[in-house]
Amino acid sequence: MKRKIVCLMAAIMCFSMTACEKTPDKSLVTQKNIDRLEKAAKETPKDGSTLKDIIETTTDTYDFNYESDDGKVKIVADNVPVTLPTKDTIPMYRVKSGELSQEIADKLYDYFFPDGAYTTTGSDWTKQIIDNLILEEKKYIANVKDDPDTSESDKESIIQTHERVIKEYEEERKTAPDESTLKYVPKDSSYVDVEQETVSGTTKTKELNVSSKDQKEKLNICSSSDEDSFSSSAGYENVKDYYYDGISATQAASCTDDEKKKIGISEEDAKKYVDDFVQKIGMDWEIYDVGCVAGCKYKEDLDYTDKYDQDAETISADNYTAYVFNLVQNINGIQSATTSSDYVPDKDDTTLTWLYEKIRIIVDKNGIVAFSWEFPQMVEEEVSDNVGIISFNQAKDIFEQMMPLTTRGDLEEHEDGDVEIKATATVYEVRLGLMRVRSSGSDRNGLLTPAWLFYGDYNIDFGGENYSEQQPWILLAVNAVDGSVIDVTAGY
Repeated sequence: MKRKIVCLMAAIMCFSMTACEKTPDKSLVTQKNIDRLEKAAKETPKDGSTLKDIIETTTDTYDFNYESDDGKVKIVADNVPVTLPTKDTIPMYRVKSGELSQEIADKLYDYFFPDGAYTTTGSDWTKQIIDNLILEEKKYIANVKDDPDTSESDKESIIQTHERVIKEYEEERKTAPDESTLKYVPKDSSYVDVEQETVSGTTKTKELNVSSKDQKEKLNICSSSDEDSFSSSAGYENVKDYYYDGISATQAASCTDDEKKKIGISEEDAKKYVDDFVQKIGMDWEIYDVGCVAGCKYKEDLDYTDKYDQDAETISADNYTAYVFNLVQNINGIQSATTSSDYVPDKDDTTLTWLYEKIRIIVDKNGIVAFSWEFPQMVEEEVSDNVGIISFNQAKDIFEQMMPLTTRGDLEEHEDGDVEIKATATVYEVRLGLMRVRSSGSDRNGLLTPAWLFYGDYNIDFGGENYSEQQPWILLAVNAVDGSVIDVTAGY
């Protein structure tokens, strides 16, 4: 069993970007047609629409301030930078959900485990551990039976659930060893073929799961094809002082020098670790933004049997303990879009199972202590090396029309009448980059199309309690080829 370490933290509310107040121009919200986009990309750019032309007509900064009559919606852009590629042309590519090659696995292994790593055989899931868990379940059931505040119907449901858990444990106990048979054996970087059970059947993936002998360092890689229901991923953690799984960060620009000093390493020196890692594994990645994060640790040291305790209490450090670097692909000098959004709508035909690529590195005073690469995208071929695009003035007009509508739509969707809800969207950068739109009917293939990306903070005020989305966050993405709005949730 694998225990996931989670710190107690405020829940971040997720909001879909759906307009509700009035119907905007149909051309802005229609589903993208991949064939139409490809055809437009291959056409000779009209006068004034090449990237070189756009650079000449685009301002360095952007200002916009909007407040609704009722004061519930605010959009703020105060002298924010407009970032453009330093090229004369902007391309379009076909892209797919990427496999992680054996070569990539080799490089990650060699970087994190230069002296070799281990895998395990046997099991430490002993009868004694299972007996302890069964006892805890029985104690819980007894407490539920004696709870005067729980209704009889709820008691019955809860008890049935935990009795099923006990039966599962009892079945596992039949084949569990009396004593631990767990052994650590050396393991190279070669993938192992693994069969995965999914709702649609069995699928095969390639995996590499290794660790240091003391289990403090772990590297887990899963590679799947673009036809599988699994997305490829890679993750590394080195638990020296703190855990960082599932913890939100604060933008480094908002952290004071004194707060950063307590981390024990400067932001500049932490960046050197990231640069060294990217250079040695040979990826075209660059840092998009940096945050500060406070790690978690167990309140008390766990003994051997306690490591299966799902309720082991963790506490957060009193100060920031590490830097979080969010990275993006640099594709021939142009950044690919990035967002922390992992919201998946409950819709059969538009659910995006291939989320946007996320690359994250955490560095503390010891060096790199965590790395994650989720939903990798791989460029297949170039559709066009010189795509005609809309100007920044056109893109900002679309933003100024759509952002108040989508924000109002969020509020109306979540209002319950008891609590006043307000929203503030604060733009901190506008960037012309490349953003994936998925092919119609496909969750694993699409296009990287030029897009005007409005990055920023999205804050919701629930009757005085404020929640902000984790950075980086795309407030609105405008397809630079046809001026339509890219739905970050649906991926088109």
